[in-house]
Amino acid sequence: MKKYIYAAAACLILICSFSTQSFAQRFLIGPRITGNLNIFNAKNLLGTWNGVGVGIGGTLDLSFNQHIGIMVNLTPFDMKNFSNSVTNNNTTTETSWTMSYVTVDPMFKAEFSGFYLVGGPSIAIKINSSGEETRSTPGQNPTVIPLGIQTNTVVLDLALGTGYNFTLSPGLYLGTDFMAYIPITDTYNLINTSNSIFSLKLGVSLKFKIN
Repeated sequence: MKKYIYAAAACLILICSFSTQSFAQRFLIGPRITGNLNIFNAKNLLGTWNGVGVGIGGTLDLSFNQHIGIMVNLTPFDMKNFSNSVTNNNTTTETSWTMSYVTVDPMFKAEFSGFYLVGGPSIAIKINSSGEETRSTPGQNPTVIPLGIQTNTVVLDLALGTGYNFTLSPGLYLGTDFMAYIPITDTYNLINTSNSIFSLKLGVSLKFKIN
């Protein structure tokens, strides 16, 4: 897994180096935090499987001219949790999954007076994953069963979004964005069962102008 993290970091360094060349009209960089809504889908899945998480990282916002640029979101801690609860014969079974990723989103950007549209690939590299099933019956102690389905090390999504940069002061901006992550690859290694996580993210970033 480390080699994937190193590769993602190397790509970001190359992009930063490339973006600081003289042809860049505006170069913004700063911290970013997101709230994530995760919806799990799988073949023959019963019930609703969703959950919330948080993302902590940074963003690079580069403009080549007034309308065209690139944006790269790097999220070293990207949480994608979801759960499901079913009650049958007075017994409630709750299944929950917890996953965290390093996520890199290199995207094309089209901007118009602060409002922008972005789109591109999203590469998620797994840091950790776990799951458990909890069975609860009134009058009895809950039974907790660890789950160990193998997750893919790398997950690929298509990232699409929109946002707006508010000017706080010369050289300082508040970025707000709404992103949708459309899955391309499976999340779990389930034989003959396609599965994935569709995520929606609300992000806030504080962007500092470098040049």
